Amino acid sequence: MVYRSASIFLAAFLVLAVRATAVSQRADNPLASADAAMQAGRFADAARQYEAWLKTRPDSKEVLFALGVCYLQLGRRGEAVAALRKYVSLAPESASGHAALGIALLDGTKTAEAKAELERAVQLNPKQSDAVEALARIYLVERQAGKAAAMLQPLASLEGSEEIQALLGEALIQVGQAEAAAALFEGALAAHPHSTPQTYALAAWANLKSGNTARAAEICEQGMRLYPDSEIEGVYLALPATVLAERVGARIQNLQKKPDVAEMIALGRVLIDADPARKTRANEIAQRLLAHAIELAPDNASAHYNYGRALSRTSIERALAEWEKALALNPNDELRLQIYTQIGNSKRDLADFNGAEQAFRAALEVNRRIPKRRPEAAIEYVRFLQLRSRAAEAEALLQ
Repeated sequence: MVYRSASIFLAAFLVLAVRATAVSQRADNPLASADAAMQAGRFADAARQYEAWLKTRPDSKEVLFALGVCYLQLGRRGEAVAALRKYVSLAPESASGHAALGIALLDGTKTAEAKAELERAVQLNPKQSDAVEALARIYLVERQAGKAAAMLQPLASLEGSEEIQALLGEALIQVGQAEAAAALFEGALAAHPHSTPQTYALAAWANLKSGNTARAAEICEQGMRLYPDSEIEGVYLALPATVLAERVGARIQNLQKKPDVAEMIALGRVLIDADPARKTRANEIAQRLLAHAIELAPDNASAHYNYGRALSRTSIERALAEWEKALALNPNDELRLQIYTQIGNSKRDLADFNGAEQAFRAALEVNRRIPKRRPEAAIEYVRFLQLRSRAAEAEALLQ
């Protein structure tokens, strides 16, 4: 749950970069125009103007920083690293500079260098939240949860940002303090009922690890009604089989008394995934629930997507039709990624290799722009390329 792309950290750096150039902005109109372009999200325009400025003033620290951030937004990682390296050479005590450089390196393959820059940023300013967050993710991947927790604890107390709290909770779970993590998340959910899927999943997992199975199930059910197509479902399916069966049965009975679209979608998805071997009537019940959800909410993309998943057990053609309907309803990027991946896999199974590749490529583009990338979705494209004997392209994608 710890990987995020560099782009998600950039909002704070945009503010810093614009502030950094503000002194020159008052005296020189070209920089004012560049700053305005940056604030408006026209990063290519801003970068061109910053580049022109640096031709005659190559050591302008603030502009180097702003240009590095623009390059990051444009996906020009190598140029971003070069600009930010020069910036920190001119401003070695800049925590923001080391943080930005570390995040730029983190999105490539230089994890050790990224870690060193982020550690330097935190050393200079322990409250540099972007650096703390990025470094904590590295520590969690390296199973150094104790170091992550110690670094996150002060910020979680001071800022209370949801992302920092989620990372702290994950670190506490890793070090065996699941009860403390559960308490942390309990407060977060009470204060913010529309917390992220990650917060709901971690909160449920903390309760499950600490032995509070009933509360874990409640949190999952609450979260899945908000986010049916998220990682929360995985925690729910990890409940003891008897507990899961009892709760699913009770939820079906409640739906018979009081139909609810969100509950139908969430429960339908669970029923599809709880019995992949089709030993029960779970998929049949899921189809009925999801068909009813579509009747009540025909414009719900998730209902169409999951109905297609249920249909795919018996008719891929009907499933593909539902997934196309879901795409036409403009789903969010996380759901769009799942839909394209399902279409790619299904068309591959139908030997429609051109159609499969189109879907996998579309999924890859979505995956590149979402804050929290899904490696498992990219792996499906890698497998497709390997199946088509395109090993070099598969290897390049993995890199």
